[in-house]
This record gives sequence, C-alpha cells and structure tokens, in this order.
Amino acid sequence: MNIKASLCAVAVGIALSLSGCNSDNATESSVTLKAAEFKNTIDRAGVPVALRDLHGGHLRYIPMFDNGAWHGHTLDTEGGEIALGGMALLTEEYVSFMAARFDRLTLIVDGSPMSLKLAQAYSLPGTLIQKYEGEQGIEASLEMRFVSNRTSLVQTTIKNPNKLDITGVWEGELIKHYRATDGVLDQNKDASDKTVEQIYPTYKRAIAATQSGVEVSFGAVRNSWSLLTSGQSKYKVTRSVAPQSATIDPDNKGFTQQAELGNGQKIVLHTAYTHVQNAKEQASEYAKLDEIMADPTAYMKDSTARWEEYLAKGLSNDAASAEHEFVAVKAMETLHANWRGAAGAINHDTVTPSVTAPYFSGNMTWPWDTWKQAYAMAHFNPDVAMENIRTVFQFQVQADDAVRPWDRGYLLDVVTYNLPKERWDLMDEEFKQNVPLATNGLNWNERNTKPSLASWAVWEVYTALKDEHNRGEEAKVWLEEMYPKLVEYHNWWKNNRDSNHNGIPEYGAAKDPIHTVMGDEIDSVEIQGDNREDMMKFHVNLDGAEYWVGGLAEYNSVLDDGTATPANMYIPVKEAAGWESGRDNAGVFGFISAEQLKAYAAKNHGGDIAAASKDWELRITEVRNTVDNKLQGYAIKQESVDQASYWYSDNLFLAEIAKVLGKSADAKLFADYAAYTKNYVNQCMFDEATGFYYDIEISNVTPEVTKFNGSTAVHCAGKPIVWRGMGPEGWSPLFNNVADQSHADAVVKNMLDTGKFNSPKIPLGTAAMDNPAYGPDIYWRGRVWLDQFYFGVRGMDNYGYGAEARQMVDKLFKNAEGLTETTPIQENYNPETGEVQGANNFSWSAAHLYMLYNGFVGK
Repeated sequence: MNIKASLCAVAVGIALSLSGCNSDNATESSVTLKAAEFKNTIDRAGVPVALRDLHGGHLRYIPMFDNGAWHGHTLDTEGGEIALGGMALLTEEYVSFMAARFDRLTLIVDGSPMSLKLAQAYSLPGTLIQKYEGEQGIEASLEMRFVSNRTSLVQTTIKNPNKLDITGVWEGELIKHYRATDGVLDQNKDASDKTVEQIYPTYKRAIAATQSGVEVSFGAVRNSWSLLTSGQSKYKVTRSVAPQSATIDPDNKGFTQQAELGNGQKIVLHTAYTHVQNAKEQASEYAKLDEIMADPTAYMKDSTARWEEYLAKGLSNDAASAEHEFVAVKAMETLHANWRGAAGAINHDTVTPSVTAPYFSGNMTWPWDTWKQAYAMAHFNPDVAMENIRTVFQFQVQADDAVRPWDRGYLLDVVTYNLPKERWDLMDEEFKQNVPLATNGLNWNERNTKPSLASWAVWEVYTALKDEHNRGEEAKVWLEEMYPKLVEYHNWWKNNRDSNHNGIPEYGAAKDPIHTVMGDEIDSVEIQGDNREDMMKFHVNLDGAEYWVGGLAEYNSVLDDGTATPANMYIPVKEAAGWESGRDNAGVFGFISAEQLKAYAAKNHGGDIAAASKDWELRITEVRNTVDNKLQGYAIKQESVDQASYWYSDNLFLAEIAKVLGKSADAKLFADYAAYTKNYVNQCMFDEATGFYYDIEISNVTPEVTKFNGSTAVHCAGKPIVWRGMGPEGWSPLFNNVADQSHADAVVKNMLDTGKFNSPKIPLGTAAMDNPAYGPDIYWRGRVWLDQFYFGVRGMDNYGYGAEARQMVDKLFKNAEGLTETTPIQENYNPETGEVQGANNFSWSAAHLYMLYNGFVGK
C-alpha cells in the first residue's frame, strides 16, 4: 500500500514549517497549525474500570485511533502522574481496554514523589495533549501521535528551570475486571466482581521487563463473539530512557521501573506503544521500532504534517460556517479512527463502521459502508479510500471459487480478520499459523451482498485523484484496475438477481447453508417438507412447536393457507434480502410489529389479522441456472425502486468509466441500459395518486415481461406496493437523477409534509410518520440514518429544491444530539427528539456529514 504520508514539507499550498523540522515539540511551529483550531471535536477523556467498560453496548470512553493502528488511547482525568487515561486494544475482531493509566510516570525530586496537577487535557486532530503543573517551577507536557499502523508515540517534555535532579518511576497494571456497564462492575453470584481471568482463563496476560521498557504477552482466546487472540499477540512499551531497575508483580500483571532523568532544564522523553496480533507482525513492526526510536521527533513531525495535509485537502468549502467546519473535522477524525491497517485475512487497509462498537470493530468491512466512506475520504485521504474498496473486492467471487462458483462476480456482505472454516481450510500453513481458526468465523457473512453503488464510489475516487490531488495518471490506472471487477459485479446482478429477466434486478439472498438445504441436511429427518438438495428452508413456531420446513412450494403453501404468518416464522432468505438492501428491517420488505399489524388490520381489514398479514408477506423466487437448473440464489418477488435507481447510476458510471478507457462499445451498452432503467422507474414505480415512488410487486411474469434486449420500451412487472407506506426508497430516484421533474415535484411535497417525513426535530426518517410500520426508535422504520438523509436532501437539490433542502440540513445540525458538540457521531437519530441511537463513532454517518459539508452547505 502506498499511503503518501507527508514528511517535513508537505504538498505545496500547506503553510507549515514546523520550525524547520528541528523543534523538540511536534506541535511547535513557526506558524499556527490548522489542527489547533479544532480542540476536542470528540470527548476522549476517561479512565476505564473494566476490560469491557461499556455504555449502551459500546466503549464508555472514546479512545483516539489513527493511521490504521490496532490500539488507541484516551485522555487522563486524574493527574498526579504523567499518564494517558486508558489503553484500548483491537483483538482481531473486537475492541476492549487493556489497562487504565498504564505506564504512568512519577517524578521523584529530592527523594520524594512530586504530585503533578493535570492542568489541561485535550485532543486535536491526530494528537492527544496533556499539560501538568508541579512544584519548584516544574512543568510537564505529554503529546501522543500515531506514527505507524501498529505504533503510537508519546513525547514527554519536562521543564526543570531550577535544574533539580529528577528520577522517573513508571508503573502500570493490567485491568482486572471483566465488564462494567456505566461504571457498575459485573458481579458473580457471590457478589464478587467478575475478573478477566474467570471469563477468559486462557488469556494468560503477562508483563515482562525488557531493556527499554515492558512487553505484555497474551494467550490464545478463540471466543467468536467477544475476544480473539492468536496466542502470539504482544503489546510493547519502548522508552528512549532505559530503566535502571525493574520489578514485576508476582502475578505478572503489574510492574514498576525506574531511571535517572538528570537535571537538565528541559528533559525530553519518547515512549512508543506497539500492538501486534501475531509473530509475523511482530517481526516486521519491532524492526521498524528501531527506526522510530532512532529519530522519534521526525516521526512525530511527520504525523503532524500528515494531519495538516488532511485538513488542507479536506477543508475546501470556503462558504461553510465554523459550525459546519467543526462537524467536518469531527467526521474526518471519525473516519480515520475507524481506519485499520491490513491484518489477518485482509490484505489491504480498510475502514470499519465503528471502532468503539465491539460488533463493528477489528477490520470488519461491509460494501455498503465502504462505498460511502470511500466517496468521502477520496477528498482528503484517497489512498485509504482506494484501499477500503480493494478490501471489498479482494474476496470477489471468481469462476473457480471453491465455495460458491455459481456466484461469479459476487461481493460478500462482510469480510473480516478471520475466515470461515471452509475458506480457512483452503489457506496455506503459514496463514493458518498466523491466523488461527475462529470458532466458526461468525462475523464473516456470504449470505447477501449490498446495493449497487460501487461504480459511484470508484468514479468519485477517480475524479478526486484527477481534479483535487493532481494525480491524473494514477487516476486512470485506478479505473483500469477497477473496471473489470465492476463489470463482473454488474453481470452478477443480472445473472443472479433478475428473476424475470427484464433488466431490473431484485434484492435477494445467496445459496447458503443458512438459507438452503445443503450438505448434511439433505434428506434430514429434522426438516419437514422438501429436504432435497438446494431447497429453501424456513423455521416455524406454532403453539410452541418449532420445526424447520424445506421447499419454496411449502413456503408458499404455508402463506396461502394461513398455517403460519410472517409473525411466527423465521425466514432466513427474507432476513438476508433485507440486509442486502442495506435497510435491514424496513417495512417495504414486510417487516412490521405485532402491535402495528393489529392496528393495520383494524384500519384496513376489519380486524382480520390473517387478511392483514397477506399485505405484509414477502414472496420469494428461486434463481436457477438455465443450463442445468442448479440453484444460484433467491430473489424477492418485488423490484425495489432504490436498487433500480442505484442500478441506473451503476450503468451511467460504468458508461463514463468505459469512455475514459476507450471502450466505446461498452459505453454505449451501459448508457442504453441506464436509459431503459430510467424509463422503467418512471413508468412502473411511481404512484400518481400518492405522488411517490414505491417498490413494485412482481405479478406479471409472462408474456408482458420480456428479456431486456437494449430497447427502451418497458413492460411493468406489477403495481406499486402503496399499502406498506412510504420510505426513503421513494426519494432514491431523485438522489440518482433518474426521476422525471413532475414526479420529483410530487415526491418533494411528501418529503416536506410535517405529517410524513418533515418530523419535528430531524426530518427524513426511514419511514413516513403515517407509515403503518413507523416507530421513531425502530431501526429502519423511523430512525434517521444520515445516508438516507443525505440522499434525500441531495435529491431535493438535484431537482431545484435547494433552499428547502438546506432548511432540513439546518434542522439536522440544530437538533441532532451533540452533533456540533463533543458527542461522537452516531449511527442514527430519533426523528422526533433528536436523541442519538445505535453505534457511536459511526463511519457512514461521518462520511455523509462530510459530504454535506464538502458539496452542500453554503453552496
């Protein structure tokens, strides 16, 4: 990977001299750093009390991560000694705290410890800074920066005007307690606090002294849902001053070290903190540590310059307000915190949804998140944007794939540090030694993909490289690299998700053991119905009797005769299709609560729940190979207007890429496809009576629907599903510029309606307020997600409603809890109260906030 980290002199146009790169303090310069204008965009203070110190299921405190590193630090709140607050580790796929105030430094003056008052503790983009006041004129400062993708570096400066003899004593201990919620420790039945050792007996954490500090080793833990370590992972502390004495506690969980610091008027110390996952990483990073410690000041200044370049490139909207700029920087910091260096099964750097949400951390990578993250980061860190996209395509299914060859071109829903067993078994012995098999690779997911916005993201990276970063030649190489992969993905959608062959793909699910009777389940007595190979399966719970049923015919029969309803069935294909849309439990896919269904039945079916359930059923069809009739996957029996709109954009961007690469025949094919899709969306997916776009129910399979042959003539597969209410899918044609103006006018009218989408605090939730399945705190049936919000206001602006869109953006900035303060950016928000919901430090929310700043506000 070629991350173009700036050295002392960065790109032309950045006014930064760093005092000729000879200053002892990385933040000292002959000019004011841009980063200094953005103090505490995110509150990073806190001292953890447990390995899993949580609030709302996420880390209670927000460490700074940067530069792809696999560990982070919080600011201290206590003082007394020189120390950061907490050390957080990413253990393959999960985040937790290793220690509190680890490696704290006490100054011994005249034989007595001097208590240091913590006078200031704050963050700037890319750095943590703490300042201390002592007695007898002594002052101290601490500055932390990330200098590689495995190492952070702390510079400690002690001002000693009276030239007192100073001894340094470093202490630290590993965190003892297992978990705390809002500071309250988990307890055993006997009221004792749960310990790390009780929960993870094989973790075997141990501290050992080294010539230049200490090293923490960790035993192997293969807990698929909370902690994964190889047995080779290490956390190393390397100091510029070697300890002259060291004591390790009898249990190897704590240490004390001492060294003479001298009596200079200015004492400068450097300490590197390094976290590696296995022996291979250790060999590489420990060798680099020698370079870092040979000239630590230069590395600190390189890190300073790197962030000055991000800010110089990213903060390009001169018309934006200070408030908007503050949020933009918070978004940039969030995206960089979620940046992970290549590790495990993933060969590229990537960006994850949230480093502080345990189920979103490690290097877990989703395509849907990636397209948005890369689109934003293209403007200030295009190298990571490209790497993030490469991570998704690293596992694109090839024709000779050993697991799912029928899915050539497919992109997996989630890729992670650890592979599932069937893929891990295919790796060489060196890989298996470095990346032990997780219990079952449980975060990895091949059940579905995500919507077609890959070309949208790739094109944005291209234009940013060419037009903003002066890297035109590399921009074209980027398109040459990605074009064949994008075409393969495009073809997969046609071959595996277009069940009626009319050129408009549906959402669906993969042929997968969770969805399909495969392997040992074939002819299983535990599965009722058709349990032959490749039969779809679903789970029924009737009057306490639970059983699996195989066969699509059986599924339809159960729905037809009312034996079961969606309320008492688990339908894996339906679940995966919702995931594939990126809107997991949206009402348009038949998701509705029992209470909501009862109210819907009373209003529309005289209280008949069975009749009402018919309106919320999701029918499914198989997609089979036309050569041997082998199953290739599943598609839902409705064409989704958001996917059709993304499909339009995908074809349009592929046409543009083909033009740049001189592929005129390809360009015409994709342009024709786009024109056909635009006609289809406008003729088939718009309801005149309600003035909105909807998914359509596939009911006309033949002869009205014919295979797409390049003609712009369309035959609608069915009618709009108006009865499931309005959702953000209805403004996706505006975002993708596929809507007719008259249709867009009607859609915007609904978006501005205070009884539908223009909610009291934050508008454009994921269901209209009069949608039968709406709830302000329901995941994808009411909450405001900032991707859908952005799609909405951008779509409004596309069709001449810029002023109205900006009013909605103003409401977001005014009412989203903590957005313009130090609260981290959230996954989603309550439309009626503005309260934060979901995971904190969320990447795609940050990406879209940056998009609002970069190309919307003030324009």
